[in-house]
Amino acid sequence: MRKQSLTTFGITTGILALSLFATLSSISDTRATTSTSATDEFSLIVPVSCTMTSTVNTEHTTAIQVGTYREGIGETTFNVICNDSNGFAIYAIGYSDNSFGNTTMKPTNSTNAADAIVTGTATSGDTSNWAMKLTAVTGDYAPTLETGFNAYHAVPAEYTKVATFASNTDDSIGSSIKSTYATFISSSQVADTYVGKVKYTVIHPADGTTPIAPVATMQNMDASVCTTTPEYVIDNRDEHIYAIQRLKDGKCWMMENLDLGRTELTTNLTSANTNLETTVTASTFNSWKKTSGTATYNAGEFISVDGIDSTSGTPYGTLYNYYAVSAGTVSGSPYNSDATHDICPSGWRLPTDKNSGEFQALYAQYNSNALMRASVENDGAAFTLPGRFYDSEVAQTGDYGAYWSSTSRDATHFNLTRVNLTHVYTGNIDTRSYGNAVRCILNEPPKTISSLSYLQDFSNLSVNDKTTVLNSMSYNTTYNLVDSRDNKTYKVAKLKDNNIWMAENLDLGRTALTTDLTGSNTNISTTITASTFNSWIKAIGTESWTTPELVSLSASNTRTGLDNDPTSLIPYGTLYNYCAASAGTVCVQHYYNDAEYDLCPAGWRLPIEDTTGGGEFNALYNITDYNSSVGMRAPIADGGAAFALSGYMGTVIGEQGVYAFYWSSSVGDMSSYMSGLYIDDSYVGAPNVSNRLNGASIRCIAK
Repeated sequence: MRKQSLTTFGITTGILALSLFATLSSISDTRATTSTSATDEFSLIVPVSCTMTSTVNTEHTTAIQVGTYREGIGETTFNVICNDSNGFAIYAIGYSDNSFGNTTMKPTNSTNAADAIVTGTATSGDTSNWAMKLTAVTGDYAPTLETGFNAYHAVPAEYTKVATFASNTDDSIGSSIKSTYATFISSSQVADTYVGKVKYTVIHPADGTTPIAPVATMQNMDASVCTTTPEYVIDNRDEHIYAIQRLKDGKCWMMENLDLGRTELTTNLTSANTNLETTVTASTFNSWKKTSGTATYNAGEFISVDGIDSTSGTPYGTLYNYYAVSAGTVSGSPYNSDATHDICPSGWRLPTDKNSGEFQALYAQYNSNALMRASVENDGAAFTLPGRFYDSEVAQTGDYGAYWSSTSRDATHFNLTRVNLTHVYTGNIDTRSYGNAVRCILNEPPKTISSLSYLQDFSNLSVNDKTTVLNSMSYNTTYNLVDSRDNKTYKVAKLKDNNIWMAENLDLGRTALTTDLTGSNTNISTTITASTFNSWIKAIGTESWTTPELVSLSASNTRTGLDNDPTSLIPYGTLYNYCAASAGTVCVQHYYNDAEYDLCPAGWRLPIEDTTGGGEFNALYNITDYNSSVGMRAPIADGGAAFALSGYMGTVIGEQGVYAFYWSSSVGDMSSYMSGLYIDDSYVGAPNVSNRLNGASIRCIAK
């Protein structure tokens, strides 16, 4: 998991007011003196940002004889640039990527845990160990080291605050600490190469938990904090730091297994900090921690598992029986209801795992054991194999993992998702008395069309979210969404084929872009720079298969002398030859395959329209309300589909108000043609075909 700040906050830094005064003096004794004034106010928002960089000054590698103690091995400088007026804190944790524990140094060749070098500060004796030491770099922004870390100190097994700076830093200087290491090698240490890791993370403000908007705590975070890249947040019950991320299903997930209970709690579990209605005291919760299970339905049990999963790169966390998972709310046998409360942080909950539940939706997006277990850096979901417990100690660590859901299967079983070295099984079950892992999901309200701002928001919706968005829309009604690429607002509508369509023609390219086209904003797989796209913009086309061309329509170049279609009342938009429509991917004369990519926003695509008549344009036209040129061209508010007669682009621009062709992603009946929708003032043809060198319109459909 990469180092970064936990959250990015937005703050208003100040208001600058400019007042303009104009006074009319009296020009005679009989004229009254008058005075007017106007205030012009200017404000701006500067987001809070704290970033950490590291520089290796000297290599952390040395050869050392047995029976020897050595200090000052290697040196790295960690520099933090932070504009948070409340400063920042640096946390550290042992991060050795092996099954011997986070704070050990792993032998490269040996698989014997007894050969690992544990952390500690001894300088002699029978046990080898290693330790860390920090130094604050002096200067205007010298941080304060936490007690003990200015001398050699054991590597922390949990995220531990090691340094703070209570104010903002200069962006050209920053605030720095240096790390170095010491080791003692006993006379019995096996010859090998040993590797240990320490992970440093910067959070802000300085105390790491002060509630500011949005917040750095899991319990109070705004959903906007969760993005498609990892962010780090604190569980305020034990100050454990977790990575969170919005995964390919559109949901915000913890990217590490819940580890509540590894350190003894001093804070009660309440509705303010846990997904509960009633309180579980800290002493009660702490009493559930065990070293082996007893397979019980009537008492809480959990066991913390040491080590980091070698594939996902995340800690194994803690395993809980279902009594503990539900904080005692699911007890006894039989029990036949879903769990409504659990030990996830407040605002978070267990995922569902039945009948298109959230585990199934997640797996549908990753769709392989390799991707479910891959690290975030490798585009995975970072699931681990922590093992499980039942009537004894933890077993199968490194081979098996199972994740509790909130979904009940029968009197003694709950649904869960199982992961092993080769397979993923969603909708599986386990006995509630057994101990398994927990991966919490943010409890966000159901998505509706009013909760979306951008066309690109559709790319982050799960299957269930798309259904709720669709159900929140009414027929004969348009809704406004912004294209993030050029900030143009488009109308969208639910048409009576039960699909969500753009209710206007795509108009990308009317103004030169300043934003690159990427997979996050466009239905493409590789980046198209803004300058490349802008080179496709023409005043008139030249009929090309090989060169992308697009021409925007307005009163100055349309046959009608109008900007908008007088029947559908929408703008004519922009015409694209197929090389441009396909985002530069279909740019040869003879092409025999459907187009996979296009210029539609991310989360949208060109409609399908195969030549056999089974496409989406054809299905739309066959609906009673749209089964005529009149119906297809009528405004949405009048029950129509609002298609415009936008004409064509060839060596000239013309025929606006006469006919239009709309591209699909489907290949036509000849290698230089693509299928699509033809429409004029009395006829609709779907499927129909057009030569790809001509310019036609684009009407995108939500995926």
